[in-house]
Amino acid sequence: MSQPKTQKILIVNQSAPYSSGNAKESLDLALAAGTFEQDVSILFTGDACYQLLTSQKPNEIDSKNLNQMLKVLPIYGVDKLFVDEQSLLDRNIQYIDDDIKVTKISASESRELYQNATTVFRF
Repeated sequence: MSQPKTQKILIVNQSAPYSSGNAKESLDLALAAGTFEQDVSILFTGDACYQLLTSQKPNEIDSKNLNQMLKVLPIYGVDKLFVDEQSLLDRNIQYIDDDIKVTKISASESRELYQNATTVFRF
C-alpha cells in the first residue's frame, strides 16, 4: 500500500482576530492538517497581523485567546508562520509576540508561497 501524499497547504489569514470566526477557523484547520502530518504554512496579511500582538484581551468579549493557539502550533508540526512585512508597516505594528516564531516576508516571497502550495485556504 502506498503512502498518502502530503499536501503543501497554505492558510492565508486576512481577518482581524475577533471580528469574525475566520481567525479561529483557520487555526483549527492548521491544527487538524498538522495532526495528519500535512505540510502547513500560515501567512498573516492585512488585519490578521493583529493576531500576532501580545496585548490581546479576548476575555473582555467572552472569546478564547487566539494568541495562545498560535503558540501551540509547533506541537502539531505547524511551524512555518509568515507575516507580510508591508501589512505590518501599513498598520504601524513594530512589535509582535516574541513567543510566536514568525518570519517577516516581502510581497515576492509571499507570491512564492502561493506558487509552491498545492492547496490555498483564505480566511
